[in-house]
Amino acid sequence: MKPAFCALILLATPALAPAWAAGGSGAQSQAVPASQLQMAMTIYAGGITLGKMDMDAVLRGADYHVVSHLNTSGVVNAFWQAEIQATASGKVGAKGLSPELYDSFDTGHAGKKQEVSLTYESGNSPRLYADPTYSTTGFEVKPEDARATLDPLSAVMFIASGVGAGSGDPCALTAPVFDGRRRYDIEMTKARDIDVKMDNGLYQGKAVQCDIRYRQIAGYRPRVLKSNEAFPAIHAWIASFPSTVTGRDYTLPLRVWADTKYGMIAVLADSIRVDGAAPKGVKP
Repeated sequence: MKPAFCALILLATPALAPAWAAGGSGAQSQAVPASQLQMAMTIYAGGITLGKMDMDAVLRGADYHVVSHLNTSGVVNAFWQAEIQATASGKVGAKGLSPELYDSFDTGHAGKKQEVSLTYESGNSPRLYADPTYSTTGFEVKPEDARATLDPLSAVMFIASGVGAGSGDPCALTAPVFDGRRRYDIEMTKARDIDVKMDNGLYQGKAVQCDIRYRQIAGYRPRVLKSNEAFPAIHAWIASFPSTVTGRDYTLPLRVWADTKYGMIAVLADSIRVDGAAPKGVKP
């Protein structure tokens, strides 16, 4: 269950994080208007709550800063208990993001801790710091494969910011991700336009259903790579919400789900705020 569960968490997320953090630095950057995105989601399996996620992000001029938090709960803690806090920051371009720094702090069973930090320098593969260190002998990610990638949280922001979508299609993108251990792609394609009325009452309006493929590239044990084709199909409802500050739309997942051998795993949006208010179609 863990690979599908983790992939859903990643793909769902404008769903990661606690408090607002300021993007940019210094008096000059603070004078630039900031766009704010807040989102919270709940993870379910067979209708049972498995955890909560939230994300707070700031886009200020050419800078982005994201803070996220994931906390598992209930039955999932019997096999994978985690509290993960992460931050990511970098630059926003016309068609993509350029990460600068990523930090994650994972507290698992019996208080076991893992810190991972990725530092980005132009043209180079990200520099990894891990405490405690971990071995990838036998299934390493080559430096050239890690270049021009996004950290997991910047990948979420790449999808949510609307920067990566082409031709007005929020599903038309691929996010190349390196998390310090594994290299994978998140590939999204459009399935259909839909009208959504969420059961929890959060949103009613237009959306797009996207099909998502989680493609493992490197850093996985050989037997895991062989399971690529058997990985469950993932689907998402994506809705667009305009920001008056950035002049572009945020493209946010309302629901992400996959049918697995353990039953349906789903991540459902609970709250959305764009630039301090609930956008059109979203329950205040």
